[in-house]
Amino acid sequence: MKKTMRGLLVLGLLAAAGAAMAEDAAKLYATKCAMCHGKKGEGNPVMAKAKKMDIGLFAVNDEATLSKTDEALIKATVDGVGAAMPAYKGKIADADVAPLVAHMRSLAAPVAEVPSEAPVAPR
Repeated sequence: MKKTMRGLLVLGLLAAAGAAMAEDAAKLYATKCAMCHGKKGEGNPVMAKAKKMDIGLFAVNDEATLSKTDEALIKATVDGVGAAMPAYKGKIADADVAPLVAHMRSLAAPVAEVPSEAPVAPR
């Protein structure tokens, strides 16, 4: 019984820690990323116009960005991407970058499941 209670306590603490990390990542995104990438990852048209760049380059909830590995997105965040995106090395704690990437991925609209076969009506 004690082992079960300890296990449940540990799971509860892990869930709370995960929720706190997600909340921290959302706040970090809002303060460091949303000004260019938009609140929902759609890209900020004002920033795109100011930099004279296509809005699609600022979107992070698009297929091109989401198809990249976490490692590639972490590297882009830490090292920057050319003149378009500044490096955040030393500006964002290393431990916060992976949760930030996870938050960015969460901004993408969920894809509806499509059944592999159309349901057959009963006779």
